Amino acid sequence: MKKLITGLVIALVLLSCQNEPKTATATNRYTYPDVLNVKGTVTVPQQYGVSSFSDLGTWHSFSLIKDDNKQQIGSFVGPYLMRQQQSLWLSPSFIGLQIKDAQDGSIWDLSKAKNVSNTFYPGLLKQSFEVNQVEVNLYLYSINERSTIITAELVNTATERELQLGWKGSIFAQAFQSFDAGNQSVQVNVNETETAQLVFDSNEISIDDSTYLVNLAPVTLAKDTKHTISAVFSYTFNSEELEKYTALNTYALKNSDALLSKNEKRWNGYIENLMAGSDDALLDIDTYDKLGVKALLTLIHNWRSAAGDIYHQGIVPSYSATYFQGLWAWDSWKHAVAIAPFEGELAKDQIRAMYDYQNEEGMIADCFFRDLSIEGVNWRNTKAPLSGWCIYEVYEQTQDIEFLKELYPKLLKYHEWWYINRDHDKNGLCEYGSTDGTRIAAAWESGMDNAVRFDDAVIIENGNGAYSINQESVDLNAYLAQEKRYIQKIARVLGDVDNEEKYGQEAVALTKMIQDVMYCPEDGYYYDVELKSQKKIQIQGPEGWAPLYNQVATAEQATEVVKVIMDTKRFNTPMPFPTLSAAHNKFNPEKGYWRGPVWLDQAYFGIVGMNNYGFEAEARQMAVKMVESAKGLAHTQEPIRENYHPLTKEGLNASHFSWSAAHILMLF
Repeated sequence: MKKLITGLVIALVLLSCQNEPKTATATNRYTYPDVLNVKGTVTVPQQYGVSSFSDLGTWHSFSLIKDDNKQQIGSFVGPYLMRQQQSLWLSPSFIGLQIKDAQDGSIWDLSKAKNVSNTFYPGLLKQSFEVNQVEVNLYLYSINERSTIITAELVNTATERELQLGWKGSIFAQAFQSFDAGNQSVQVNVNETETAQLVFDSNEISIDDSTYLVNLAPVTLAKDTKHTISAVFSYTFNSEELEKYTALNTYALKNSDALLSKNEKRWNGYIENLMAGSDDALLDIDTYDKLGVKALLTLIHNWRSAAGDIYHQGIVPSYSATYFQGLWAWDSWKHAVAIAPFEGELAKDQIRAMYDYQNEEGMIADCFFRDLSIEGVNWRNTKAPLSGWCIYEVYEQTQDIEFLKELYPKLLKYHEWWYINRDHDKNGLCEYGSTDGTRIAAAWESGMDNAVRFDDAVIIENGNGAYSINQESVDLNAYLAQEKRYIQKIARVLGDVDNEEKYGQEAVALTKMIQDVMYCPEDGYYYDVELKSQKKIQIQGPEGWAPLYNQVATAEQATEVVKVIMDTKRFNTPMPFPTLSAAHNKFNPEKGYWRGPVWLDQAYFGIVGMNNYGFEAEARQMAVKMVESAKGLAHTQEPIRENYHPLTKEGLNASHFSWSAAHILMLF
């Protein structure tokens, strides 16, 4: 469910449209051109810093050509194939339009085209140009989880003429094993199982080592008449998929108009949903509108369909980082909540995908990938318990009670796993830990990999394959208290009276323990505590405001925590909410990862936490400051970043980062 922060909801307008208007209005996706810059040039297969377009969970993407690239007019850049640790560009331009005069056989020089424009609209790449009195529009968009269609629409503005249209393209020699022409298609065998295929409405195909040319039947174009041709690209992972999508793509060639209308209707629906907020005269609404669209696009571009060892569709952290082509637990919970208002089935499947990797004991794996032969499942640790929140919020959006029934017993098993495996002294306060006895995996379990609070932690054994660090973490227990309340809500919906009462009572008891044991009245902040001595580990990080987000603090305690958050020497930095107090001697935003950079998920928890306790003005102030100070976030075409420098406000680490985008959507 979208979290509405009082007075800070993006103001937006309803839309409805079936075909592209001549002039964009606030009622369609054409109001938001080039919110992200997806223009580029590719010269080698391995190129980092990818910025491209995909949709519907395809494992490939495309980019627009740069405006000054005359030689590639009539084409798009790519595709880029997303493969764990081995992502690559298959081609600088695999699908390009060719126009010939059918009478004399001369090939038109598209580099001399006029009025060239390359535009990215939500859900659509478009290139337009004029050449030899023919107006050309090229469209590229996804049609299913494996396929992308490219359509060329030509309007002849001269006297009647006969043209022969076609497609041409090349591939990088080092990017494939073999290249063949089939029946109305060219096929690139990337390896023994993965195939990139392009399907045409023609058998006239010529091919050499790394290029192909397809000639379609000549067509006579009268003055002011339109003619459309299409090609469909697919990237599949086994022979059964190749056969299935070849048939689907052959059908798609003859139905491009209907498919484009379907694409537009779906994206206009997204925009309408996104824009259905409240007006706020104190904000630059246009800026926040575009930021909302950018955030939604980031999630959709990171949408990956079920494939290989990923059994349900989900959203990866970042398509542009080769090491992020998998699913992570706490990322997934956040992604699902944010995308649920737009794609309910995707949200539900994101949760199912993680529970596919729940073991017999109830633990959920930290992460896994499409091809486990490249990198295996990380069973060394799990992640912070946010799935109860996620399941209930997705149910609220979808009202799918069968989904709730499906996940409920699995959630109960996971929740109880924490107390069996991560409560060393069985006092009801849990610790982060690992299955392999390493402290680094225990820190990973928190999600805050190298946080200063774990610098002196020691690993201790709980049982066979179950280890804890010797400190009870405040954020972990606050999440568990919140999860008990969500289980209570789910039990109420499902009529499970016993568990409704049980988890309600446990939530009250755990809340009291957190208040009594983990709050420090001397400095007004929450801390982890050392296991035996119960001494507070007085490192101030975002874990200290987790009790406000999870609503386990008293009103008086929350008031003091907000004072710490608002302190300009600690967390109210030029870009607020660093992951370590700026006053700490280990504060290191440039290279610290979790030792200073601003992560938008933790900032979200802080803002919502303040709002939960009535500090609405402070929440608003910090939210606006965070968004408008972050360089490249709200006022440019730059991608949303993994985290940000709290002093310089520069974006850091991975680009096109999903959970940053997810929390922007949830916040506004």
